[in-house]
Amino acid sequence: MTYTWHPVTEEEKEEIRKKAKNLLDEFSSKIAKIETSEPKPEANENLRTENTGWQTEKEFRELMMDNAPMTDDGLIIAERGGWK
Repeated sequence: MTYTWHPVTEEEKEEIRKKAKNLLDEFSSKIAKIETSEPKPEANENLRTENTGWQTEKEFRELMMDNAPMTDDGLIIAERGGWK
């Protein structure tokens, strides 16, 4: 088999499929034998708990809203890299 670019025939496609499947089968059989020492975490184990957040001073909030080029209903509308 040559490794320069050429149109691939159906026989070559089938050969590639067989080699790829063989490679994946060998890899999966070897990796199945590996024993891990770390237990897998439960799905909900690493999630953060939802809190209320912190309260900011009213003057700070007003200052930020006054400085923002665009606001809507108490939220800053910003564009990435727009405040340069």
